[in-house]
Amino acid sequence: MKLFSIIKKLSGKNEVYIVGGWLRDALLGRPNKDLDIATAASPAALSRKLAAAAGGTVVTLDRQNEIYRVVLNPNFASGSRNSSKNSRPLSPRFSRPNAKVGLKKPGEIAYVDICRLKGKTIGEDLVNRDFTITSIAMPLPLSAKTDFSKVIDPVGARNDLKRRLVRATSDRVFTDDPLRLLRAYRMAAELSFKIEPATLKLIKKHARLITRAAPERIREELFRILATPQAAAWIEELDSGKLLERILPETARMKKSARKFYFHPRGLWQHAMETLVSLERLLGGIDKLFPGQAALLNAHLDEPLSQGITRRTLLKITALLHDVAKPHCARKVGKRMRFLGHETKGARIASAILRRLRLPGREIKIAGRLIENHMRPISLGQAPALTARAYYRFFRDLGAESPDLVLLSLADCASYRRLKTPVTVEFKKQERILKEIIARYYEQKKEKPLPRLADGHALMKHLKIKPGPVIGKLLSAIAEAQAMGEITTKKEALALAEEKLTLLEK
Repeated sequence: MKLFSIIKKLSGKNEVYIVGGWLRDALLGRPNKDLDIATAASPAALSRKLAAAAGGTVVTLDRQNEIYRVVLNPNFASGSRNSSKNSRPLSPRFSRPNAKVGLKKPGEIAYVDICRLKGKTIGEDLVNRDFTITSIAMPLPLSAKTDFSKVIDPVGARNDLKRRLVRATSDRVFTDDPLRLLRAYRMAAELSFKIEPATLKLIKKHARLITRAAPERIREELFRILATPQAAAWIEELDSGKLLERILPETARMKKSARKFYFHPRGLWQHAMETLVSLERLLGGIDKLFPGQAALLNAHLDEPLSQGITRRTLLKITALLHDVAKPHCARKVGKRMRFLGHETKGARIASAILRRLRLPGREIKIAGRLIENHMRPISLGQAPALTARAYYRFFRDLGAESPDLVLLSLADCASYRRLKTPVTVEFKKQERILKEIIARYYEQKKEKPLPRLADGHALMKHLKIKPGPVIGKLLSAIAEAQAMGEITTKKEALALAEEKLTLLEK
């Protein structure tokens, strides 16, 4: 392949190897856009040369340990110009040790991570890596005829790939880099592997060390777990491995609270997990649940926000944390336990958690808005029918988060399905109304925006008032009346503003 030949040529006489995740995924027949290279040459110099040759850019990942990333130009072809039409993706051929497999199609590699060999030989480097299934290497260059049965494998990686196991290479793996505690679960989740028992025992032994890892790195691993279809099961595994409470200590209080007063037998934490399970079930069945809006909804959920986070993954952690404030707000009123104000306080607590994980401001704002409003669809669902004004106010207040909130609410309600409670009886009604909200949301998005009848300057001039919060309130009232068809002209808008201002001043 063209990219491999270029890297080898730029390395001169120095040894250079493909290592780690790309090679593992190649043997499994999985796509991987991130190519890992280990070299005896200077990683910094090789990165600069490759970026120049491929029209890419260099990002320093770890200057001290000499780890650099080359972001390839999307137009750069990583394959040979004369690649065979019959070439197949790489796939494991463990039963035929001498079998040869085809290379990936051109253009799949987007990043090249380059580091220096750690040790005098590639074998020495590999035995000091984290997990067996990434402790493999192949020398460059490769070709379409490369025999992958000759992969360098000093720690039994191919055997663990066959057995679908994540195994630590040594007892010091997690003390050397505590993030590997979380990475073991992420790899298992993405590959649908199991964590080998002795490795699991080591994780539990060293779980307390995870707090030493940088929050940004924890966030990346956690959200990659959330991006998998069965994330709820892996969150349970994280909890069993004693990592979850280290990453999200707020969950400890959720587990201890409301057991006597909450519908779920195991209390609030069971409800949070059931909500996440229900959400994943909904996300996997959008085509059936919303047949008319499925394509639009899936595109919305897959919208990339930043830092590798999508609306889909953000919604999952929001589901897990949506009732995080209930332990703080629990009050007994008569014979009932009430959680008054838990939505607003929950938004603040969840926002603090996401800031601690170094999520960007936009994601924190979205999650906070969803949690603060998560009871609102349930309240709407109690109405016999939704009015045009109710729809308008919902979409005005939630904006682009309207579909996310509907899905969160559906999951929240569905978490009670296996319990005999009044909430279960109301679920079908809630589901019908929430489906209507989704349909109406995408219908109104197709409508042409109404022209603005008056702006802030016009209001200040006509009403002889100064800038301030009242201007926003008046403009909101005008926009709502216009959407309801109650006013259609600037004159009517100004008259309404006069009326509303009088009421506000009382």
